[in-house]
Amino acid sequence: MALTYKIFDDGLTVIATASGCITGNEFSDYAFWLIKNHGTLLKPGLRHMIISHDLEEIQLTEQDIHRFAHINLTYGTGRGEIHTAIVSKNSEIKKLASLHKTLSQIANIEVNLFENHHDALDWLGVDTAEACDYAEKMATS
Repeated sequence: MALTYKIFDDGLTVIATASGCITGNEFSDYAFWLIKNHGTLLKPGLRHMIISHDLEEIQLTEQDIHRFAHINLTYGTGRGEIHTAIVSKNSEIKKLASLHKTLSQIANIEVNLFENHHDALDWLGVDTAEACDYAEKMATS
């Protein structure tokens, strides 16, 4: 799978890495994993980071974009505020991240785009050594 994640800070922080070739279905599966585990494995007030690393291709269709909007409208609202930092220098990924930012506003998911993981960690307020070390490893490996 091209999208992997690790949980930190007793469920308050999730750091995911997108690499290789990733599909709309993988993004949907990941979104449903976040939704299903919110309030149990993952804490309210979730701090979420996605690091793009060696991402070769994103296979998204217009139907995928509509599905993501539906997921946010149907399942995203009422979960309290979630902060998502997307880390990438790639202009195409930034365009998709900007679209995700727009689609997420209705669900009270605050999305911000960053070119490096240090700024993303600062914005999220993540300062635990384990999470910071993992983000460093994923961003530079």
